[in-house]
Amino acid sequence: MIWLLPVGILAISSAAILIRLTPADPLAITFWRLAFATIIVLLMSAWRGEEFPRGRFLAYSALSGVLLAVHFLSWIPSLFYTTVAASTTLVNIHPVLMLLFSQRIGEGIGNTTTLGVLVAVAGSILITLSPGGLLGNILALVGAFAFAGYLALGRVVRAHVSTLGYVAVAYGVAAAVSLAVAASLRANLANYDLYVFFMFLLIASIPMMLGHTVFNYLLGRYRAVTIAASTLGEPVGATLLAIPVLGEVPRGSILLNAPGVGYVEVPLQAVGIVVTIIGIAIVIREEIKRGA
Repeated sequence: MIWLLPVGILAISSAAILIRLTPADPLAITFWRLAFATIIVLLMSAWRGEEFPRGRFLAYSALSGVLLAVHFLSWIPSLFYTTVAASTTLVNIHPVLMLLFSQRIGEGIGNTTTLGVLVAVAGSILITLSPGGLLGNILALVGAFAFAGYLALGRVVRAHVSTLGYVAVAYGVAAAVSLAVAASLRANLANYDLYVFFMFLLIASIPMMLGHTVFNYLLGRYRAVTIAASTLGEPVGATLLAIPVLGEVPRGSILLNAPGVGYVEVPLQAVGIVVTIIGIAIVIREEIKRGA
């Protein structure tokens, strides 16, 4: 099932672009993304006869939902205060935090995995040349911390609870929290045309269901740190998509001394993309070796 990781990476890479193309309040985007995803999951759970988590796993699932809400309530607004490249890079530093969380939840982390995570993070940072606005960067960092906790709890719960049972609670709680925050801030949640609601549904279907839900499924089979490192593919995909769709071309380059050629100007983002992919490949290869 490791082949599902690229599917999840491609799906979440579309999130930042779809969000920027949605002319709505960021809090409304957060709520409807989670609300539509919750409805989809509940329908699937009812069809399959899935059971919801109980006892402490219910509590863990609910807490995971709170952290997911914090992640989206901070990261989605950050996209409107900084560049796609900066936002998706900063929110994806969570694999470094996962190295600490993974030890606490009993996952074995070797030197190869640590190396892969650090290489992937370094690559994702290289993708960002223009840091963007300070507020957007801070919000993205808050989202990174929340996402790390969300993945760690998801790993614990998914060892005992089905994917749909877990995400039904997590997504539902996250939707409720985002609704409460949006209502308290008097955000516009409903005064939109059909196009905007179609975009809400698209965001819930592609990056949420094909991205987050796929990752939550894989958490039952693979280490949380592997899933976290894989999400570093998001800044790669999002940055590449932002160029033709939004016209956001990251600027800046480095000079490399090529033997027999001399100094060659190489886009720093290109270097970052290659380095990120190498880091992800190292972590995934280690995961495959562990399961062999």
